[in-house]
Amino acid sequence: MNRRTFLVKSGGLLLGSLLGSGIPVSAEVCIPQAAAKPRIALIIDDIGFNLNRARRFLEADIPITFSVLPRLCWSEESALALHAKGHEIMLHQPMEPFSTAVDPGPGAIFVDDRPERIQHVVAENIARLPNVVGVNNHMGSKYTQRPQKMGQALDEVRSRGLFFVDSLTTGHSAAYACARKMGMSAIRRDLFLDNRRDVLSILGQLRRLRQLAVRYGSAIGIGHPRPATAEAIMRFRESPEGRNAAFVYISQLL
Repeated sequence: MNRRTFLVKSGGLLLGSLLGSGIPVSAEVCIPQAAAKPRIALIIDDIGFNLNRARRFLEADIPITFSVLPRLCWSEESALALHAKGHEIMLHQPMEPFSTAVDPGPGAIFVDDRPERIQHVVAENIARLPNVVGVNNHMGSKYTQRPQKMGQALDEVRSRGLFFVDSLTTGHSAAYACARKMGMSAIRRDLFLDNRRDVLSILGQLRRLRQLAVRYGSAIGIGHPRPATAEAIMRFRESPEGRNAAFVYISQLL
């Protein structure tokens, strides 16, 4: 019997005696487990305008969930190309914002739409994108505040077995609560990464995101296909904070 085996068995016998049984306790119980790394899920929204910008994020060599806008020139090809590299694909469903000066883009749904149109548009958007596993909202500061309208949109998402991520484009969003009430797999983002578009600011947001992940076990950040965002993610991954985090797909947090 070598020294390590002797120590493990002796420790088990001692613990068993203390518990009053005299039976050795499994050594696995006595060996402490390493603390799990905080988990970070990154979503890159607004895919579909330019495939080359999306491809820059592949250089980070970490799991990234890409959310693709429907009915754009590069929507389908982007979904196929990014999924072929092993990444997770979501539909970035356009929804009505409060500002009438902002166009949510093709495939959008509006609060004045009839339920039949909402369901048809969402269903067609999902059908047009290959390999979709979930949906999050694009814009929607007006639409996501309406539980009834969210229910009409989410009914199509649920019927296809997809999950939903509330992008929280407004603090008054009812989207997440509505999805949970419907029994869906759903989650909310924690931070937008690139409201300020310089690398140092985005790095600061990534560090904040990791702090949230340390506190709560996981955190979700949403960014956009911009060169500064890709550069910041690659720098963060190589930093001590990034090396001590586990990057995961959004579905792994549900």
